[in-house]
Amino acid sequence: MVNKMDMEKNKEVTVDDILHILGPFGKFNILNTILILFPVLLAGMYSSVYNFEAMDLKYRCTVPDCSDPSIVNYSIPHGKDGEPSKCRRYAPFTNVTGTNDTCSPHYYDTSTEIECDSYVYFEEHSIVKEFNLGCQDWKRSLVGTVHNAGFFISIPLTGLISDKFGRRLAVVFASVANGVFGVIRAFSLNYEMFIVLEFLEPALGGGVYTACFVLAMELVGPKGRVFVSLLFNTMFIFGGVSVTMLSWWLQNWRYLLLIIYTPAILTFFYIWVLTESFRWFFSKGKFDEGINVLKSSEKFNNVTVPKDHYDQVEKHAVRQRDARKFESLESNQSSVKQIFLSGLIWKRLFICSFLWTSSTLVYYGLSINAIELSGNSYLNYIVVILIEAPANVCKLICLDRFGRKRVIATAFVLTGVILITHRFVPGGNWATAFYLGGKFFITLAYNSLYIFAAEVFPTNYRTTLLAICSTIGRIGSTIAPQTPLLSKYYVYLPTLLFGVMSAISGLIVMTLPETNNQELPDSLKDAQAQDKRGTGKKSTDDKGTDNKTRL
Repeated sequence: MVNKMDMEKNKEVTVDDILHILGPFGKFNILNTILILFPVLLAGMYSSVYNFEAMDLKYRCTVPDCSDPSIVNYSIPHGKDGEPSKCRRYAPFTNVTGTNDTCSPHYYDTSTEIECDSYVYFEEHSIVKEFNLGCQDWKRSLVGTVHNAGFFISIPLTGLISDKFGRRLAVVFASVANGVFGVIRAFSLNYEMFIVLEFLEPALGGGVYTACFVLAMELVGPKGRVFVSLLFNTMFIFGGVSVTMLSWWLQNWRYLLLIIYTPAILTFFYIWVLTESFRWFFSKGKFDEGINVLKSSEKFNNVTVPKDHYDQVEKHAVRQRDARKFESLESNQSSVKQIFLSGLIWKRLFICSFLWTSSTLVYYGLSINAIELSGNSYLNYIVVILIEAPANVCKLICLDRFGRKRVIATAFVLTGVILITHRFVPGGNWATAFYLGGKFFITLAYNSLYIFAAEVFPTNYRTTLLAICSTIGRIGSTIAPQTPLLSKYYVYLPTLLFGVMSAISGLIVMTLPETNNQELPDSLKDAQAQDKRGTGKKSTDDKGTDNKTRL
């Protein structure tokens, strides 16, 4: 009978065994995590700033030939709330002659309304006043749509850079692009220049969150993925709250842009200080560079890893690379063709893309519509963002305990139920509670989806496939800024749309495999094994007993 010690000696050492020795919270890990989280904080600011750049202001029609403030009482129609109309005024009588008293109540025909020619602005903290966008709501909502449309370019672009040239370069490229175009936008001379720069900034830099997320995920073991995701979500929330408070305090969109975008340019120095993913090095056949990253961590954390561990990891990585080449030769297809001709991959791409579209539509739609609610717009937005914090804690507790699929499906369904029934809830605190409940559960679903989607795609093309999902998913966030316009037709139409999309997503997510506590698939075969119940890779526990290497 083979004793337990001999069995341990015969087991192949994995990368996760080395990571276990290095420790999850060593100095090396903490330093790199802090560096990675800084662009994530900025990304949280950039994802919300367009809401305040193009925020609606208090204004009214200019009444020609009369500067008396009391003219508003009889020259401009008033709404049910008692406020003067922003966009219409009473026409002057055409047959009034022999008087110059254009401020007289008798000068205006209260039975005839005309559109405003110009406006008197009582606030000036957004582009609405500076570029004279009064009563042009479509131009305001276009800012958010154009901003989110930029992600259709940036996410696949950043993904390709990440997979071809490295995770670190992708982070630096995207972050610096954000900074450069954001700073230039602060000096926009007109609406046309502003809207072009509003597109270019995310078009080149919008993939920074995905690039940072993939790098961080590949530097930790299976047990650290959910915690790292929690850190990302927390920093993203902090970024959203920070830009809201800055906007509230500064009351100047140009100063706001300069303050939040200038620091992004400094991430250029990450080229020399940020660690590259050893998994990316291994996937590209650069085994020495990958081992050097692990050895640097060993030295920095002041721990000792047996030399034979590195030798075994490198040998296994070489075997996996050769196995992938053999698969390509055997099928007479390149690895790229294998991936993109796989029905399994296309199925997962379609499902994840739909889930991403639904998530971004509801997630961003609820945030944007919160600004339109009654009360202080800044406080409304902060509350809707802060509700994400307990959702992220819930994610940390539930994902490993109950599994990815069950948690995400439940969150989607509950979002749908809450938002569909929102129209039947009496106004006031109950309506607000339901609204926040919808934001809570869609946040849980959306942020969990990042982990889930990352775990169903192979290592070599994980960033690219995630980028495709995220890019298609940006259809939702591109449409989201237009959803407040739906309330003009039916006040509950936006939340009804969000609820239906969420409910459908809750059903679709059940068609994906469970990935909880499993290793990331390294190849197409590993991804196929996930769909075979009981044949997927087993998880690597804290003692490192798995006999596969996760790259």
